[in-house]
Amino acid sequence: MNFSIYSPPRPSAFSRTVILDAVVFIALCLGCAGPVHANVYPTNVRVNDGAANVIASIGTPVTISYLLNEPASAGVVVTIKSNTTTLRTFSLVGGGAGTARGTNAVVWNGQDDGSNNVAPGFYSIQVTASATGHGGWQQISNDGDEANYAFAPTSIAVNRNPNSPYYGRVFVANAIESFNGIFSPGDNVGLLKANADGSAPLDGIYSSGDWPWAGDGYSPWKLEVSADDFTYVNDRTSQGLLLRFDQTLSPTSRTLVLRDDNSPDGGQAILSGPAIVGTGTNTQIWMADVRTNGVGLRRYQVTANGTIATNDLGLTIVPTGGDSQLTDAPYDVALDRSNRIYTIHYATDSGDPSYRVFRFPAYDESGFPVTNADWRIGSGDDDLRGASGISVDPSGTNVAVAFRGVVSGPFGADGGVRVFSAEDGSGAWVIPPAPSNDFTDVAWDNVGNLYVCDNWNSVWRAYSPPGTNQATTLAPTVQLVIPSTLPTLSAPRYAAGQFRFTLNGQPNATYIIQSSTNLQSWTPVVTNTSAAASRSIILAAPNARSFYRAQVSQ
Repeated sequence: MNFSIYSPPRPSAFSRTVILDAVVFIALCLGCAGPVHANVYPTNVRVNDGAANVIASIGTPVTISYLLNEPASAGVVVTIKSNTTTLRTFSLVGGGAGTARGTNAVVWNGQDDGSNNVAPGFYSIQVTASATGHGGWQQISNDGDEANYAFAPTSIAVNRNPNSPYYGRVFVANAIESFNGIFSPGDNVGLLKANADGSAPLDGIYSSGDWPWAGDGYSPWKLEVSADDFTYVNDRTSQGLLLRFDQTLSPTSRTLVLRDDNSPDGGQAILSGPAIVGTGTNTQIWMADVRTNGVGLRRYQVTANGTIATNDLGLTIVPTGGDSQLTDAPYDVALDRSNRIYTIHYATDSGDPSYRVFRFPAYDESGFPVTNADWRIGSGDDDLRGASGISVDPSGTNVAVAFRGVVSGPFGADGGVRVFSAEDGSGAWVIPPAPSNDFTDVAWDNVGNLYVCDNWNSVWRAYSPPGTNQATTLAPTVQLVIPSTLPTLSAPRYAAGQFRFTLNGQPNATYIIQSSTNLQSWTPVVTNTSAAASRSIILAAPNARSFYRAQVSQ
């Protein structure tokens, strides 16, 4: 039985650190409100390397760090607030320290703009990054970064949840092992992770999730990140099984969501996707049957444990064939925030008269399938051959599609990436068709950047759209305390299935005891109130190594 009392780390050194003051606060939680739609944006917001509820005493420097996906050419503003009142503003000029692509940091001494010490209490931090922007779609990623490499990328997704410590994290599926051997994480068959700037996350780039991926180009297949921080991965080789992982892709988090007993048409369906709508028990999973004359677009509802119920075959929302305008097999599926349905057809023959990109209206729960598209495009258009991946931006304005072109063996040719209007299907190329273009999937982040899997060059890339832009990531609930009142945990001991320790803090105060297995995600386990400064805490012993800390209740 392993237990640890957690003491917050001292501020680490950053390659780009702006020492503006020395700091005075504790208890950070990541952004609770969505950012303004933009293209440069702060992620990995941390205090003393902690993602939430970092503890420090008055007069102790605390580092506020953040990661920028591209340079903030128009500057960065870090704001400290008490409720809605701004107490301190730090303005960093574009091109200077604190505005570069990658990890940046500032330090605050707990003073307001008038150089007065702020009082103990609760404060919030927000980081706003701005850029003058680009004249057109501009690649902002670096092909040479190790975390951008994937030998045969089949899918890409981005965490869009601004309340998550993993906000902005990029996930990629690699479905073929490198022919030249294993020299980089992206040579392995499995799942890859990266920060928004293409750097390696602290928990590493590669994970197999302890799943036997076939590595045949279809396993792993498509992946998506839900709004409640789960990564769903499709194993198409196994008839479309769907697995779910946490944001570290840990094997212990692996859940088999969609299984053989959920496969429609007598278990013959080959399901591609997914599209994930909703959170918790309201989560819907949408899949596309890639077979000719298959079941079309299928919807499932998860149960309380996050899986599809045994023998639940789902519901066909958009059928294939018959009187449906989806005349051929769908290849991928996406939904916008109004639940309108988007899908693609993987047609590769020259002059094929079938349509390639579709939008269908939201399902009205009438019990009747959706058969008529709002719009459909691409009949006979050889530039739209090999439609392989589709994604809708968070605003529901733009739809991106990846095209492989004409596929021979593991590679395509004459593919491209195009962004369509969600309203009418009109659009323009981000990457025009070219002989050495082979794109397998696309994804949007929360602020409008487009991410692309380039199978020909074995990389994923990020593109920023044209125009000036700005985004804010919030970090609320920062508690400032007097040094002598900082709670300390000591004398850990185990007996008879119970974990006990002593909390020394303020008299007549209420403390929330929190537990974590990874020092990033913290869960309240008990609330303690006492007139004494020192009190004994007794908890049921956990089954895994755990860390504990105390926070003054608001």
